[in-house]
Amino acid sequence: MSLVLRPLQPDDDMAAVGRLVQAAYFALPGYPHDPEYDESLADVAGRADEAQVMVAELDGEVVGCLTFVPDQNSSHHEFDDPDCASFRYFGVSPAVQGKGVGEAMVRWCIDAARAAGQHRLRIHTLEAMPGAQRLYQRLGFVRDPDADDDWEGIIGLAYVLHC
Repeated sequence: MSLVLRPLQPDDDMAAVGRLVQAAYFALPGYPHDPEYDESLADVAGRADEAQVMVAELDGEVVGCLTFVPDQNSSHHEFDDPDCASFRYFGVSPAVQGKGVGEAMVRWCIDAARAAGQHRLRIHTLEAMPGAQRLYQRLGFVRDPDADDDWEGIIGLAYVLHC
């Protein structure tokens, strides 16, 4: 098993990568569909010009994707914290979940946040994502209820890692 993390490339099939992110979210029991957000999950091409989109390849196949937000200068920054990085639109193909892909991608984000000189790495997750919550906690993230968000009744549960 060969896992490679790399930036999204212009010749990647961005529509397929977007469908992968959607599939990861849509496979969650109790995922609260929101048409606008569901569409934004798939818009990898739209994010690629504005943020650092990373993919994970397992044996040559793209199986994971996330958008790294290094600071508050990004249009994808969602935390009121000038000293944090974050990541969003994080999905791993349901077929390979539990094989270390997500953990490798989050560890990459931790290293990237530290390299950018950020003091914290933040993430919002949903109640429908207990696997992600366990992963974040295992890697040292702690709940930060003061940074929770409410998107028209969909609650974003905030986690923070002090770098």
